[in-house]
Amino acid sequence: MRFYATLLLTFGVTTDGLAYSPKPATPSSLFSRRQALQGATVVSGLVASQSASSAATTLKVPTARLGSLEISRTIQGHWQLAGGHGSFRESDVLTNMKEHFDAGITTLDTADIYGISELIVGRFVKLQPNAVPLTKFCCFRYLEDIDRAEVKRRIEKARERLQVDKLPLVQFFWSDYNVKRYVDVALYLTELKEQGLIQEIGATNFDLKRLQELHQADVPLVSHQVQLSALDRRAVQSGMADWCVDHNIGLIGFGTVGSGILSNEYLNRKAPTPEEMNETASMRMYSRTAARFGDWKLVQELLGTMDEIAKQVRLDGRCSTANISNIAQRYVLETPAVVSVLIGVRNLEHLDENVKTHSFQLKPEEKAAIDQVVAKRKGPLGDVWDIERGLI
Repeated sequence: MRFYATLLLTFGVTTDGLAYSPKPATPSSLFSRRQALQGATVVSGLVASQSASSAATTLKVPTARLGSLEISRTIQGHWQLAGGHGSFRESDVLTNMKEHFDAGITTLDTADIYGISELIVGRFVKLQPNAVPLTKFCCFRYLEDIDRAEVKRRIEKARERLQVDKLPLVQFFWSDYNVKRYVDVALYLTELKEQGLIQEIGATNFDLKRLQELHQADVPLVSHQVQLSALDRRAVQSGMADWCVDHNIGLIGFGTVGSGILSNEYLNRKAPTPEEMNETASMRMYSRTAARFGDWKLVQELLGTMDEIAKQVRLDGRCSTANISNIAQRYVLETPAVVSVLIGVRNLEHLDENVKTHSFQLKPEEKAAIDQVVAKRKGPLGDVWDIERGLI
């Protein structure tokens, strides 16, 4: 039970909110290998509304394809609504969602274990039917008992909470590889896709071996959501990113700025205190990621390198307000197979800069400079989510 409790705390969910627990897509319906190596297929841009903040009004957030689905290349992340990030008013949350939507960030990510997050996202979708809600199907316990009926019941509940006839994307998570039923449960989801209850199926936080098992079983995966940043390269070092390129599976990266650690706020300052590291659930997670990356001196070297690149981006006119967070996000967006980055959107404070991330690209020598620092890392070791599962 301690193992499961650790996972639940990682996801920011309490046991009160925990539910008891085919044909492959054709390459033509997804992005090509060449396009994936360049980042993703940009199929359109969404002009920001004049109601959005002024710096965002002249920019476009591009979109990308995941199978039959079109998503924005920056995604609103709403894990914060699960708790562990302070109190909020629903009216403020809905306003926040609208401002991000109007700025072109039209895709919203939630999960069945994120407390009331699905409900609030569903209320926004009711107000704005063009929004694209992504959810997750998370399996933490009673794994041996999950059958077709349980899967369908939970999917129906997610449809009701998100107020959609068909769930645009269901991202599947399985906590314990020792219970080898993840392929069976993924195939139950595939059946519901064929019945029209689910539009597309993705995965989240699987390692490469199990992702390959799902693919070999003809689970029609179009995406895989993973922690991915300059501080956490497990999806790259394991070979997963290249494999996803070859198999037309788009990566969605979360934790790209490490709860703000990869920002100007932390440049040339001391490491976060224990109190600062425990301020939010996000900070607890990503401060551990930074500690696994290396000592604070190495983190500062990474921040200094990104700051120098941001200065050059400003000087040559690519983006007049580029900062460290923009560079950190671009570094992930330009990783092979990555289609989108997921940004936690507790408020409107970073809306402008998140939109402006899409106004420029990094030069090869700039990516190489970041790579040189990243190559000095001590970790995180292993494949995606190995540490969080207690496998390392």
